[in-house]
Amino acid sequence: MTGSFLERLLDSSTLSPHGICLLWEPELIWLHVFSDAVIATSYFSIPFALAILVSKRRDFQFGWVGWAFATFILACGLTHVFSIYTLWVPIYGIEGIVKAITAAASIVTAVMLWPLIPKILAIPSEEQLRAAHEALEEEGRQRRASETLLQRFQEMEATEMQIRQSQKMEAIGQLTGGIAHDFNNILTVITGTIEILGEAVANRPDLAEIAKLIADATARGTALTQHLLAFARKQPLQPIDVDVNLLMLNTIELLKPTIGGLINIDFVPGKEVSAALVDPNQLATAVLNLALNARDAMPNGGSLTIKTGNIELNDDEANTYDGLAAGDYVTISLGDTGHGIAGPDLHKVFEPFYTTKEVGKGTGLGLSMVYGFVKQSGGHIAIESEKGRGTTVWIYLPRTEGTTTVRTADSKISESARGGHGTVLVVEDDALVRAYVVAQIQSLGYTTLAAGNADEALSTLRLSDPVDLLFTDVIMPGSMNGRELSIEALKLRSSLKVLFTSGYTENAIVQDGRLDPGILLLAKPYSRADLARMIGLAMRADRWGYSRRAAARS
Repeated sequence: MTGSFLERLLDSSTLSPHGICLLWEPELIWLHVFSDAVIATSYFSIPFALAILVSKRRDFQFGWVGWAFATFILACGLTHVFSIYTLWVPIYGIEGIVKAITAAASIVTAVMLWPLIPKILAIPSEEQLRAAHEALEEEGRQRRASETLLQRFQEMEATEMQIRQSQKMEAIGQLTGGIAHDFNNILTVITGTIEILGEAVANRPDLAEIAKLIADATARGTALTQHLLAFARKQPLQPIDVDVNLLMLNTIELLKPTIGGLINIDFVPGKEVSAALVDPNQLATAVLNLALNARDAMPNGGSLTIKTGNIELNDDEANTYDGLAAGDYVTISLGDTGHGIAGPDLHKVFEPFYTTKEVGKGTGLGLSMVYGFVKQSGGHIAIESEKGRGTTVWIYLPRTEGTTTVRTADSKISESARGGHGTVLVVEDDALVRAYVVAQIQSLGYTTLAAGNADEALSTLRLSDPVDLLFTDVIMPGSMNGRELSIEALKLRSSLKVLFTSGYTENAIVQDGRLDPGILLLAKPYSRADLARMIGLAMRADRWGYSRRAAARS
């Protein structure tokens, strides 16, 4: 039945071509041909365009609709081709089948298209996309601004933390310096009297042993106060041009027997390292302290690497370091392979008496002493550590701009401990220390006068017989310190010699932590032999050189 239906459908023997209906009028015939050809060509181009679009844009959300629409348009184009052909050949059955296929495709396309209309309408327009893009850019600007503000806030927070830490360290330094000053006054009396006591009981072994124990304890106390003064940046320094590489080589030779054979020392000297303006003895002591800390962090052995070099810091780089000015510096770094320091402890390691070692394994003054010395030298110290990864300490020291030489009580000058002749004016506000010093100087054969402050000393100088030496404490209560007293005293007696003593240096006799040239300073506490040697040295000192400098400063 189906076969007979198709046979009748495809049988065109009884049909006439469409041209007959147009009476074979050429104008009508070619009008239909031209119009259907143009329509068919346009229809055929649309599927190709859709195919290119869908194949190139895999992200096209409605690609499957494009393929369905292309099929429908292609079928439409075929109907117009058959409309041209049936003008001369009456194959209306085939044309009808094509139209039926086109109808089916149109139904499928319509059924698929209507549900998509809401989704298609939801696709943003160009104006909406532009607005969304502008909103996104604005959000990006706000986010970038927020990130900038957050970065500034973090920088401000870091700066404030740095300032708070600096202020805390400064306050601790002032406190420890003041304590050290008072202790030095006490230790001065103990040091001198124990010498006298030791001599008195020399023929009594049991008492001599006790005196020695007291002397040893006093020496430990002296070392402790020196550490405190180093942290407080109140110790007198003797900076000179120092070849850092050579100093490190000499220091390493001292380190090797100290830190033991389990630790390998690797020295990496920098090329053409500039000279540093620093106190070489204090620098060697600082390196020794850092090396001993490294040794304690490597009980089972390890490696200690010491490096030197030059570095130039600009303003931005210098701002990352607390109180460090831009400029040229010499660097020394010590890195170990020890157990490291936990992050929360890093910002406290330079505080005096703070230690991560076990009880009885350290005083907590080693790093604080290094910190104070480096800061007093115009440099900076930084530390980087991670638990289980070792520790590295960097020291930044100013490059030399000239040679500075000073003389202090530690100068290796051969002076006799014997006494002499002359009159010494002792100016000391602490009555206990003043009584001890007067007694000791008198025992050396000198005539002594005593004053408790600058005003009393000046009154004595105005009224008394000639005075050969002014022996004055630097820090005193009242309107004048020791340096100011010496200037006024030289105005009254130009031939006067001056010897300072202090357990706590101030800007009165130092500049940037360094003794002024020509200054003679006997650091407290001191022994009777030190006292005799420095008085003898002061009596033969270049009075005119000092008096000229004192007058210039006044």
